Amino acid sequence: MKRVNIKDAFVGEPTASQEGVESEDGDEAIVLAVRGGEIVAVVATGTSEESAVGEARLIRGALRLENERVLTFEIHEGASSAFFEDESAQLHRRRQDSGASGLSTIGGTGYMEGIRTAGEIMTSGVLTATPAMPVDDLTKLLAFHNISGMPVLDEGGALVGIVSEADVIGKQGATVGEIMTPEVVGVPPNAPIEQIAALMSERRIKRVPVVVDGALQGMVSRADIVRALSERAQ
Repeated sequence: MKRVNIKDAFVGEPTASQEGVESEDGDEAIVLAVRGGEIVAVVATGTSEESAVGEARLIRGALRLENERVLTFEIHEGASSAFFEDESAQLHRRRQDSGASGLSTIGGTGYMEGIRTAGEIMTSGVLTATPAMPVDDLTKLLAFHNISGMPVLDEGGALVGIVSEADVIGKQGATVGEIMTPEVVGVPPNAPIEQIAALMSERRIKRVPVVVDGALQGMVSRADIVRALSERAQ
């Protein structure tokens, strides 16, 4: 893993205005080496390596698959579509040599079809909060564990909300219940990854709870989806 400026991260690619990699003041790129290729995350300068994927404004990667194909993908924060190209390794090399752009824009499901489901990639045993938890205690937990949000469970263990750093910063309240977002968007364990990715883009959220009959089973984050993509190259 290494940190580079935006221009160095995307050297040799089309211009930023063409590909949506224009940087904001204070942005930098973190390059993560994975088996089969690398992933580049555009983040605010100073973002920790552990939270780079979850806090990224843009994620781009190129992964060589076992079937001699190359998967190139790009995910924008808050976007309503995704970018990908699944092409032969030979074609990928020719396109790189020519400097041509090969990312295709899509807006529906199918671009990650058949990869995995929510239950297979979710993080289980996640930290949770309760509505009665003081906000001061919540902020300490978020900072200590270097996470940006937590599901909120009632006394019976039912999922009743999500609380995030944005809630802490933007809302007034002494307890989690007073600042949490009660409208929880959850998915079942058998939800396909493409459905979850589309939901994150549509709702502009970074994580989705996996729920069965109102009970929390785990959480799927953008980082979990990127890891699932990278494993295709192993």
